[in-house]
Amino acid sequence: MSQSYRTCSRAVCGLSVTFAALVGVASGQPTAKPTVGPAAPAPAAVAVASVNGHMITAADVERQVERVVRGRDVTAAARTRLLETAREQLISRQLILAYLHQHQAAPSKDDIDVELTRISKRLTLEEKTLDDYLKASRLDERQLRELLRWQLGWQWYLDRYLTDENLSRYYEQHRLEHDGSELRVAHILFKADPADGAAMSAAVERATAVRGEIESGKLTFSAAAKRHSDSPQADQGGELGWITRRAPMPEVFSRAAYQLQVSQVSPPVSTAFGVHLIQCLEIKAGKKRWQDVRPELESAVTAHLFSWVADQQRSKAKIERMPFPSVPAPIAQ
Repeated sequence: MSQSYRTCSRAVCGLSVTFAALVGVASGQPTAKPTVGPAAPAPAAVAVASVNGHMITAADVERQVERVVRGRDVTAAARTRLLETAREQLISRQLILAYLHQHQAAPSKDDIDVELTRISKRLTLEEKTLDDYLKASRLDERQLRELLRWQLGWQWYLDRYLTDENLSRYYEQHRLEHDGSELRVAHILFKADPADGAAMSAAVERATAVRGEIESGKLTFSAAAKRHSDSPQADQGGELGWITRRAPMPEVFSRAAYQLQVSQVSPPVSTAFGVHLIQCLEIKAGKKRWQDVRPELESAVTAHLFSWVADQQRSKAKIERMPFPSVPAPIAQ
């Protein structure tokens, strides 16, 4: 394969968050619900979204999910969240392609033909055909062309904007997240099942009310944790100790924590365990330079650009979302 087709981490070819982060599993904290195995068959061509008339099918979404899950068992609630996130990723891709087309930066049919020829030549060296590859990848030629259109166009865009200057600027704007800084944090947990929308909404309301009491000075964070928190750390005022940007907490928790200044309390943060309020107690500054964390910065800037470019088109686009089939569609054979 050509490099642009073999490697796709920079091109955000799958879901833009890790499997563990999306389903909310922290290190050493297993999910509480029973897992479910592979999805049973359902109509593959059912449309679950439309972007300016371009249909996204249930099979397209399921294919994205399977690239993340890789055959692992997941809870029904986690699979639902993965499906919804994958659909939003595919919607964003179409918005980005519209942006690239508008700015005359999208691959042409000839560009895709050239890439297909490269793939075919490489397969010939491996004594395989394009049909063999399509079958193994569970794609038809139209789907492969669509995938190449995305990968080529987005990679070209990234090649233009993932410069030293932009990486350095992003690092300065988000230094705390990338320089190796550690945070000492506390939290207040309002337990709720993420699959229960009413329970989560009620937990967010409780958290919002308690945050108001803390910010008004009626309660200290420590006292609020002892009074309201459902976590094992409640008696210690919610203190969790030191964390780094990538461990040991779920991504959504760490991301929110690293937006805080000392003594600041976060808005409600939802994870697989319920809803949290987070307080930053102390910051231990890191010493890493932007050059030391270049791969990490490239991933962060890629995710930022992905969201930014899609948002440029969102208000101009006609986006429709349809219900998922009651049983997720199988990957097209």
